[in-house]
Amino acid sequence: MPEINDKPAPPQERRNRDIEAFLSLNECLEIEVEFGFRELNRYLQDLALLSMNVNFSELGISRRREEKQAKVLLFSEASNSGQEPGTYSFASWRDLYFKKEIPPGSIAVLSLTGVMRSESSLSSPGVDSMIEDLRNAYNHSNVAGVIIESNSGGGESLAGTMLKSAIQERNKPVVGFGHLVASAAYRALSGADELISSSDYSEFGSIGTMITLDSQFINEYRARFADFYGAGASGKNYEFRQAIAGNYLPLQLRVDNLTTKFQEEIKRDRPLRGERSVIADTVSGKVFDGTESKKRGLVDGIGTMQYAVKRVRALTKKY
Repeated sequence: MPEINDKPAPPQERRNRDIEAFLSLNECLEIEVEFGFRELNRYLQDLALLSMNVNFSELGISRRREEKQAKVLLFSEASNSGQEPGTYSFASWRDLYFKKEIPPGSIAVLSLTGVMRSESSLSSPGVDSMIEDLRNAYNHSNVAGVIIESNSGGGESLAGTMLKSAIQERNKPVVGFGHLVASAAYRALSGADELISSSDYSEFGSIGTMITLDSQFINEYRARFADFYGAGASGKNYEFRQAIAGNYLPLQLRVDNLTTKFQEEIKRDRPLRGERSVIADTVSGKVFDGTESKKRGLVDGIGTMQYAVKRVRALTKKY
C-alpha cells in the first residue's frame, strides 16, 4: 500500500503493485489455495473501502505492520514487578536491540504471517527481513533462543527455501509455534528444532508445489508478441515458450519434479509416522489439524506459547 496518510489516494494509486504482480506472474508457488483466496479477498476489501473514500488510517494497516514486527519475550520470574512468577510480556525487538537493552535469557519471537514473499516491499516485509532478525538473534549473547509464530499458508517457493536455510544456520534453539503452517511456511519451519501446534484445531501440511498461469495473459502475449531466441539457447525459458505454444506438458513435469523434491525433503527432515501409505498420504498436499498432525509426526507437540517457551529453554542444553 502507499504510505499512510489521512487523505484518500487517487484511484490510480490505490493498488498494491507488488500484489498485482504476484497475482499475474507464473511463479512457483507453495501456497494453500483457501488461504490465498482469503488474503486476496482482504486485499480486494481494502480496495473497495478506499474506493468509498475511507482513509488509510482507518484500515488498520499500521496495526498489521506492527503485528509482523519481531518482538522479545521479557520474563519476570524473580522480580517484584507485580506480575506472577513465570509470566512474560512482549517488547519491540528493534527498540531493545538498537538500545542494547535486551536482557539475558530473553527469547526472540518472530512473526510469519500472510503470503510469503522472498523480498520485502514498501508495503510489507518479506522473509529477507525475517532472516535479518533471525541472524541478529543468533549473534546476540543475551538471546537464549527463538520462537517463530506462524499464521501463514505459504507463498513463493523460494521464500520457504530461504527461510529454512536461515533457520538451519542456528546456534541456539529455534522452535516453530503454529496456528496455520502450510506449504512454503511448513517447508520453512520443518527446519526448526521442534514444531508446536497452538491448539488441536491449528492446521499443518499442504505439501506440494504449483504454478498458476493467467490464461488471458497467455492469449494476449501470443497475439501481441513474437520472441526470437538464439539458435544455441533452445532451453532458455523452455516451459514458458512451450506454454505460449499451447504445450503445457513441460510445465507440468517441472511442477511434478519440484513437488517430489518437496515431499522427499519433508520425509528427510521430519519424523513422520505410520506405514508407507500413511506417510505418502501425509505429504500428498492435504492439510491436517493439530491432533492429526501430531499423530502423523508433522508436529512435535500441542500447547500454548508458554509451552513453546519451555521447549526453547529445554533445548538450550543441545547448544
